Amino acid sequence: MRMVDPELRKRFVNSIEYLRKMSFFQDYSDLSSEEILKKIFNGEINYSHRWWDEKEKSIYGASHGILLRESLMKYEKDWMEKSDTEIDGTLIVFDTKRILEEDAETMLDEEMGRAILERLARISRGVFQPTNISSRWLTPSASKWLIQEVSFDFRGRRHSIEIALLHDYIQDMGLRELNELIEDTEYQDYQVKCRDIMRIIVVVLTKEEAEKLEKERGWSFEYLV
Repeated sequence: MRMVDPELRKRFVNSIEYLRKMSFFQDYSDLSSEEILKKIFNGEINYSHRWWDEKEKSIYGASHGILLRESLMKYEKDWMEKSDTEIDGTLIVFDTKRILEEDAETMLDEEMGRAILERLARISRGVFQPTNISSRWLTPSASKWLIQEVSFDFRGRRHSIEIALLHDYIQDMGLRELNELIEDTEYQDYQVKCRDIMRIIVVVLTKEEAEKLEKERGWSFEYLV
């Protein structure tokens, strides 16, 4: 079987090495970075990029790592020209304890907000653990702009955020409101800037970690104001 170019593979291993120093892939601390990459390429480490995949238990139907390996072999020259930032962005989504990737085009469902909030809680590094989550539409289903209110209990109080959509495309996931709730911690939700506007990627970082990733790896973020 044809193998991924050794030089290209080394770039991916180096990316994993760097990310592990930033506390990514902690679930695989007993493995080397090369072994983690091998598991990704074999489809043993996978992720969901749509909230309803997890709901329907269909995450295992999409072997993103196998598709990645095939792409690396087919478009080897193009991949070699990619930046460290792009390679990091390709790999971080496989760490589902640290990264949420969500398709901007979504399914309009009453469960959407609850499921997305649960995914955000999972990557929160323990600082955001909501309970008693519920969601409801605030706008008619035929509206151009759709708003879903997501309510939850956190630190003994009832809170809510709003997820805003243009038709069936997520425009605002309510991260600013969530950050206000955890502003007394060292962590904040950061939305990673992507060339592909259909990808929403969120990671929880300290300010120092965000600045380090910007300086050393060229990451950029959608700063919420």
